[in-house]
Order: sequence, then structure tokens, then C-alpha cells
Amino acid sequence: MPDYLEQKRAKNRGELDRIIVEGKHQPIVTKEEFEQVQKLLEDKSSQMEQCRKNRGVYSDDLWRRKLRCQCGHSFGKVKWHTKTDIVTYAYKCYSQNQTGTVSARRKNGLSTEGICPVALVQDWKLNATAQKVLHDIFDDPEGTLKGAAAVLGGGVAGVEQTEVLRDKSIIEERLKKEQGRYETLLDMRMNNEIPKEVFSRKQQEVEQRIRELEQQMAQYRDVKPATEADVNGKLEALQRLMGQFTMPEDGEFTADDIDKYVYGIRVYEDHFEWLMNLNPDARGELDDAGSPVYFKTITVTPDDERAWFKEHPKWSKSNKYVELEARIYI
Repeated sequence: MPDYLEQKRAKNRGELDRIIVEGKHQPIVTKEEFEQVQKLLEDKSSQMEQCRKNRGVYSDDLWRRKLRCQCGHSFGKVKWHTKTDIVTYAYKCYSQNQTGTVSARRKNGLSTEGICPVALVQDWKLNATAQKVLHDIFDDPEGTLKGAAAVLGGGVAGVEQTEVLRDKSIIEERLKKEQGRYETLLDMRMNNEIPKEVFSRKQQEVEQRIRELEQQMAQYRDVKPATEADVNGKLEALQRLMGQFTMPEDGEFTADDIDKYVYGIRVYEDHFEWLMNLNPDARGELDDAGSPVYFKTITVTPDDERAWFKEHPKWSKSNKYVELEARIYI
């Protein structure tokens, strides 16, 4: 709306009626194309909600959605081997994109203090471990229910606190200490106990550590200790799941099966934590796991890994087989 007195444009904030005139300008896209795009955006909204839950990572790749590093970051996907029939991948902690890996920093004579030590995770390790974990749960339903009853039967007092919760409490404590250091720095500067240059340098260092710890804490905000109701509900949910489950005809769990039955995997330097979804009709990611309870530990042996490659001959075989420890939580 032009202001005729001052000869410049002014916003119409309701002083005059607004009139929409269609077809005045040459359209960039047709109305039908516009409506199709709006429909696609609406259909994508559920995926974007998962993006929010998974801290900004939405991907068609199963493992990118499921993996979370011990330092709190998600994983990126990189090519590992390329063959005519299949490309294999590995997954790398996102924090190492900025800092570099421990091995690369050592090679260049740089400090490794505060650097995430988790190595790349090859996709074949995840696939082989997924088969072992799910077969361990579903091959012997009666044994699984007895084991779960032994773990959960004592109520919340008998439930072992997960490493997830222990990590959360450690980060909380570190964050409080850094916040205390920040307050001390401010007091010292206010009292002229340290020069401005020293204060500025130390302030930046402490603020950086606080930002990093707050980012890590954000990964754990939905994880809470198990309550009595949680424990009782888990056993009932597991009983329902065992009653409804049907083993795949060829015995091979698909990516869709893994997506249904696994909330997510926390990757540690020396083991994995697999958080199971006992209500597969309500699919979710790691942040939906709620109050995970330790169930059991299994080991994927080199023989298991060789057997997996034998059943999947198109994949590039590893030249190094090691035991993989998977701790299962329900």
C-alpha cells in the first residue's frame, strides 16, 4: 500500500481491506503442481518429526537412524568397499568430522584429550549382530520370558541401572562443575583477581566445554530411571510380543524387522547397547526408548561373522574378525 503523502510504500496492517487477485502474474508452477508439493510436504511431516526426535538426523538409511555414539552424537555414513554387485558402508561419529579421529590426531602429533574414541562401525558388523540379537530373543520364546521374569520379577529394586543412565549422571555432574567454574571466573574478574586477557581466554574455554556438555545432555533428556509400572509393563509387553511374533520363513530378519524390533543402538568403544522395542506397532527411535532395563549380554564370535558372510557372498569379506559384545536392553 503506497503512502501518497511521503511517496513511499507502507504495510497494510488492516487499515484497508485486502483483496486477493488470482492470475495477475505469470505463475512459476501450475496450481496443480503447487497442491501436489503441499501434499508431499504434509506426507513428509511424520518423517520430519522423527528428524526432530533423532536430533536432526532423518535418513532412509536404517543404521543412521538407529545409531548413537557414546559421546551423544549421531553417525554419518561413508563408503567402505565398492564391488560390482554391492557397495558396503561404515558409520562414523559426527563429532570426528570436526575433530578428526583419535588415530589421525596421534599421527599428526595432536592431543587426543576430549576426542571421541569410537572407531568406524562397518555395516556388516551391524547386520551380523542384528541377526544374532534377534534370534537370541525370538528363537526360544519360553526361555526369553523366563529370563525377563528373572530380571524384572523383583520389581524396580531388582533392576540394574543401565550404562545409559550412568553416562547421563556423569555428564550432569561434569556440567555442574563447569558451570561452577564459570561462576568462579566471573567472581574473580569482578574482584580484579585475574587480568582481562586471562579471563577472556578461560571464559571461552569454559563456555565451549559447557556447550559440548549441554549438547550431550540433550541426547539423554528422554531417558529416565525405570519405575515399578515400567518394569511390570515391560514383562506384559514382552509376553504379548512373543505371542504375536512369527519367525521369517528363511530365518533372516529384514531391515524392516530390525526397524520394528529395535529402538536404537548405542555405540561404545568396546561394546554395543541394543535397546529393544517391545511394542513394534508403535515404531520409534532411540529417544522413544523411555526407561531401558538391562536384560542380557551376548557375544558375536568370529565364527558367527564368517557364517554371516557365507550366507551373504556378495558382500566384501572382512580380513579381520573380532568378538563383538552386544548388551541387550528391554
